[in-house]
Amino acid sequence: MAITILDTPATYSSMHTDLWFVSSSTNAGTTNFKFVYDIKVNGSLVARSKVFPDVSGNYGVFNAAPVVRAYTSNYFEPSGSSLLVASNNKLKVDYVLEVREEVSGSIAVLPDASGSFSAYNYYPPLFADMISIGNDTPLVLDDYYENLLVENYSDNWLTDREVDKIEMEFGDQCFISYFRKTTGGAYSATIDVVNEAGSVLSTYTGSLTLAGEFNMFSLQAAAINTFAGSTLITENTFGYHVYINYVNGGTSFVSPKVKVKHVCYPKYRQYNIHFLNRLGGWDTMKFALVNKRMTEFTRLSYRRSEWQLSGSQMSNVDGYNRYNETTLNYSIQHKDKMHLVSDWVSENDYEWLAQLVGSSICYVEVLSGYFPCTITSTSYEYKLKTSEKLFNFEVDVEVGKYINSQYR
Repeated sequence: MAITILDTPATYSSMHTDLWFVSSSTNAGTTNFKFVYDIKVNGSLVARSKVFPDVSGNYGVFNAAPVVRAYTSNYFEPSGSSLLVASNNKLKVDYVLEVREEVSGSIAVLPDASGSFSAYNYYPPLFADMISIGNDTPLVLDDYYENLLVENYSDNWLTDREVDKIEMEFGDQCFISYFRKTTGGAYSATIDVVNEAGSVLSTYTGSLTLAGEFNMFSLQAAAINTFAGSTLITENTFGYHVYINYVNGGTSFVSPKVKVKHVCYPKYRQYNIHFLNRLGGWDTMKFALVNKRMTEFTRLSYRRSEWQLSGSQMSNVDGYNRYNETTLNYSIQHKDKMHLVSDWVSENDYEWLAQLVGSSICYVEVLSGYFPCTITSTSYEYKLKTSEKLFNFEVDVEVGKYINSQYR
């Protein structure tokens, strides 16, 4: 007997699309024959599926995606006070697929074919021309459509926002992710402090240890100062650039520069939302204009007669001259919602922010705490600079932390 795996998912496949495997066997025509597909994650068997040969060619066809994506996790885990706040491989799920044969209920002890694979936590855009590089030149796609898109971000910032136009107030928190693909060399980060003309006033370069493919950075001034070991950024700094360097012998490259400009926002109550973008990275969006907070109350109550037996008499007033309650509220839940408004955004960033509306995991930052939230907006209309000129981004949010009044 011999099993051959004929087709496997491409490199950098998304776990949120199908992960098809096609196998053949020299015994596929045997009575009561089945292909047995085992999936192992972290060395443990997590799923076993038995598949009858298909009628057209006696192939065993299996989709691993529903099992594999069940093992992804929430990797918004900012830690420490320096530039690099997370570095791991939680952007993907590594798994081993083993193929066995079953004949009349008897399963082979050893796999006849196997392989190691990875599936990544991203999803492709609807139209390829929505994602651009350079001077708005659309990406050139081939049959690797779903995978080429994320592969284009290898050794680059894992975001579709305009990284050369990030505005922050001094002290603000802002996260951005980096997809490390190349290994075996030395990584470092450089911070250039610039003036209004773009001239570099001072610079600092320090080494980085990127332990995994997913790396999250904090662009906050305090984090950069901690990384530099000195007060590199102050409230009087006009702006600064952050970029990643790689050197390995004669091979070297530099990432695009993240260009941060300090601004002074109006003194409204401001909020940051940190969200999982479509590429599997974490982005931050600042809402700095007139944000409104609302609380919705859900009351549970029961009714009773205002006349109650007091001693040997019926009365509607107690001994403290309080009239008896006819409606008793035994549970009141508070659900907080916000309507958030950003500053002016570019056409490209407005398109990027559709990923916030569609994000499955979001956090609203309040007093350095990260509260889970749900975007309640259910539609999104893309805007064009040629027709709308200037525009803000507005979104409705429900905070995922509920409180209750005193129970009765």
